[in-house]
Amino acid sequence: MKDYLRGIIYEQINRGLSLKDIVNHPLKYTELESLADRCSRIIDSNIQYLRYLQKELEKRDEDDTRDILRSVKGCIREVDLVEYFGISALYVETDDVGYLNKLVRKIHKEINLPLIPPSVTCISTKHYSFHAFTNVIFVPVGETRFLLHLADVFHEIGHEILANMENELSLRCVNQKYDLVLRRVTDYYRDFLIRLERETGPKRTRRIMIQNIHYQWKTYWLKEFFCDLFAIYTLGPAYAWAHLHLTIKKYENIYEFSPILPMTHPSDDSRMRLMIIGLEKIGFKAEAKKILSKWNSMPFVAENEPVIEYHDAYPIELLDTLAQLLLNGIKESKFVSSKKMIENDSDGIKKLLNQCWEIFWKNPEEYIEWEAKSVRQLKSNLEK
Repeated sequence: MKDYLRGIIYEQINRGLSLKDIVNHPLKYTELESLADRCSRIIDSNIQYLRYLQKELEKRDEDDTRDILRSVKGCIREVDLVEYFGISALYVETDDVGYLNKLVRKIHKEINLPLIPPSVTCISTKHYSFHAFTNVIFVPVGETRFLLHLADVFHEIGHEILANMENELSLRCVNQKYDLVLRRVTDYYRDFLIRLERETGPKRTRRIMIQNIHYQWKTYWLKEFFCDLFAIYTLGPAYAWAHLHLTIKKYENIYEFSPILPMTHPSDDSRMRLMIIGLEKIGFKAEAKKILSKWNSMPFVAENEPVIEYHDAYPIELLDTLAQLLLNGIKESKFVSSKKMIENDSDGIKKLLNQCWEIFWKNPEEYIEWEAKSVRQLKSNLEK
């Protein structure tokens, strides 16, 4: 086993060095330098630890290497994550990648976000996503030619905030409100279980369901709800329109719910209801009414009903509490609100992304030409 472990360690050290060698120097786009530095530091740290394990291995007996194997596996996992979610983004340095990184930097400035902007790459095989380990947003390759779904970048920036708010002093207000929401969720379902115990009849199945719902709120749903609200509060109606658009194109069951199996994302219906609440709280009441009317007219809403237990998972009072507390955290952290930016900045990203939906709904056919022209202008402006 010792000989085999030696081979694994040598292999992983060489892999780390090779991954560093893949990255071009100098980088074509300076916006990617923070990612290159992050990847290099993680790889160097693991190589250093692997060399320590090399020396430690020579001191051990043949049957005393299990802890070293566990440590080597830990290094392998970290290097793999850097390769999959960091080096891959650096390897594909196209003009589209340059555009996306400039775009995200401008958004960071517009909303006054006190964090190093995440890097962006267009190699996603799904939709938008964020990987906290490397601080990279992944988008589909075709997104650089369109505007309607760029609103989802704001949701992914919300995930960036979640990954950093505990250690970033300037985000302490957001972190405090997030923790407060978490306590409110716990209080709500604790009281729910107390009320349930007072009822007559069988309770075990429903108790398990409520405990499962509470677990999903704490583990998954609150994070996604936070990112939805962050996008609404910093971008505005464009994000709700993008959610409607994506749901129509890709999903069928907006009331998806399982009393037992975990769901990493809340239902599309609950997300839309929360967005409507959020829009109303920041003064977009007319826009919220228009979006809700369009949403309710869609077949997947008008022709379906959720199961009875669904309402236990997404009570309106809990959604409203969540929306208000996180709005307070956003305001106290001095983010620039969507309404202020849209009203006062004629050349901002937020203004453009909201404008594109207004034009799309007026005339989808004319929108295509307008969008192409607007994307060209946006790319030109970001190069200045």
